[in-house]
Amino acid sequence: MSQLTKIISFAFITVSILGGCASYKPPTVSLTQPEIGSVTTKGVGEKLLMQGTGQMVPQLTVSEDQAIGEYTLSKGQYTFSAENVVRVKFMRGDREIYLMKADNSICVDKVNDSHCGVAKYTIDTVFGSRSGKTFQQTLLYNGKIGNKVTLAYREFAGNSVRPASSNEVTYDLSESMILGYKGVRIEVIKATNADITYKVLSGFE
Repeated sequence: MSQLTKIISFAFITVSILGGCASYKPPTVSLTQPEIGSVTTKGVGEKLLMQGTGQMVPQLTVSEDQAIGEYTLSKGQYTFSAENVVRVKFMRGDREIYLMKADNSICVDKVNDSHCGVAKYTIDTVFGSRSGKTFQQTLLYNGKIGNKVTLAYREFAGNSVRPASSNEVTYDLSESMILGYKGVRIEVIKATNADITYKVLSGFE
């Protein structure tokens, strides 16, 4: 977890869960992942670099199905939706759950004794947006054939790919181990057809 994520996550837990009537508003941030200067390994189809502007949105994660009163709290990730002085609302698809501020218990769908109980969960933050007003640029690793590696470029506005901005580029590692695209500079340390280990030198311009 990056330092920025830790700070925002701590602020959410402190203000929203313990702070009574304080209201949480996800801040808009600019983010580059992995961080410049870091060394990372990614597999085929995974993002080598993501850079964008959006919000750090709280997410509640349940690692396993759990009985809550007469109902089951299904495992999965639930994204922050709203809050009031009493509870914080998270959603996963059409399923609503509520985190009660008084005792940190979870209520499934409705707030009453038969729907509420103690549960195991974690709260973190993810890069996204409640309003859908995000812009992201990404480079993905598409594999290696011979001494050539292929990267795919994608732009996202909200949750949709911008087709006209998608592109695929191939690089010959015998010419250089530094890959460049739209200001991005990546130093390849090791590449196979399964994964790539690299250092991020710079992000998108």
